[in-house]
Amino acid sequence: MSTIARAVDSSLDAMYRNEVSRTATQDAMATGLSPYTAILGDSESSDTILTRLTEFQNALDLVSVAPSDASLQRSAVDGAQGLALALNRAGRALADTAKDTAAAIGADVDALNASLTRLQGLNERIAGGLEGEARLALEDQITAELDALAEVTDFTLRKDTDGQVALFTTGGTALLSDNLRQPLRFEPTTGTLYAGEIEITPGKTGVRGISEGALAGRITLYSETLPEMQAQLDEVARALIEGMAGADPSLAPGEAGLFTDAGAALADPAAPGLAARIAVNPAVLPEAGGGYWRIRDGMGATAPGTSGDNSLILDFVDTLDATTAFDAAAGLGGSDRLPEYVAALIAGQNATRASAGSAAESLAAGAVAVQSSRMAFAGVNIDDELQQLTAIQQSYAANARVLTVASEMIDTLLGAA
Repeated sequence: MSTIARAVDSSLDAMYRNEVSRTATQDAMATGLSPYTAILGDSESSDTILTRLTEFQNALDLVSVAPSDASLQRSAVDGAQGLALALNRAGRALADTAKDTAAAIGADVDALNASLTRLQGLNERIAGGLEGEARLALEDQITAELDALAEVTDFTLRKDTDGQVALFTTGGTALLSDNLRQPLRFEPTTGTLYAGEIEITPGKTGVRGISEGALAGRITLYSETLPEMQAQLDEVARALIEGMAGADPSLAPGEAGLFTDAGAALADPAAPGLAARIAVNPAVLPEAGGGYWRIRDGMGATAPGTSGDNSLILDFVDTLDATTAFDAAAGLGGSDRLPEYVAALIAGQNATRASAGSAAESLAAGAVAVQSSRMAFAGVNIDDELQQLTAIQQSYAANARVLTVASEMIDTLLGAA
């Protein structure tokens, strides 16, 4: 009596799924950051926060030489607006990335819950005592479901004597046990992931949670990477608003300087998202009832001052060139010149995306190698089978020739008799 069996290697299965999960973690981060870093630009880009800052500094240098020149005053104001708009674009792009990431997390959670539901159904069917090809087909479905699930999250797997699967986070929290699933949910306001009532947020100390997979990558991006990038952008905006206001003696307490928080003076502390809100003071914009001359005389000036007085402009120049204090919690140090801080921000944020992309490519290659070994063990190696078939054909042809010659010899002998 012939039987049909599945050739499987559980260690290769686990290794493959682990590599898939690790790849998905890095790919989720690289893919999530790509639209933002494309807008942020890099050292080769001609339109970045740094290039706009340089243009603003150059415009101030020029107007400091001829402070009465209206066209140079306008160029300096245009430079300030260009810098504010560059920060606005980056800030809005980062906010969009956070929004898209939250939506992707929701989709991952839905996909994971759906997968657990399907595995519940497969467990019920396989516990029904199926035999032969029907059982093997069901086991193949479970394997395919687990392979797909590995892209969303890592997990540990157990099988009982009936062949039913139980899934746990790598930290040990049950996702599907005794064929009872724990529904997952994500709280965007706190960045917390739950399985049932148990927290499984990745990377959180003391939590028996998940570690790898697209879901873990996106939660890390949403809860850690993007907030840090936002803090760095906001520090640039804060330094500009505070620095220009501090250099302007025409301002009364509580009045906004050259740069504002959406038209107002800076609050302490400023609400997150300052980079998206920074704007040039309407006092220097003729279209808003202001005048370019205030770049020379101050935002609080009520009338044009001495035409050749460049003292305020030089103070602006010195402020941009001076060492500025930054919040070290943002991850770029506690003090630096503003141009160097901006350069470090652009380089560091691009490096975060590039590092994730490189890691994803490297890990993907490892997953492919493991999958090749897995398929060689469990499936059919086409090259080997073709070589064996060719050898069989050659043997058949040789044997056929031997039989033909033998038949001819017998015919000859019979004919001679």
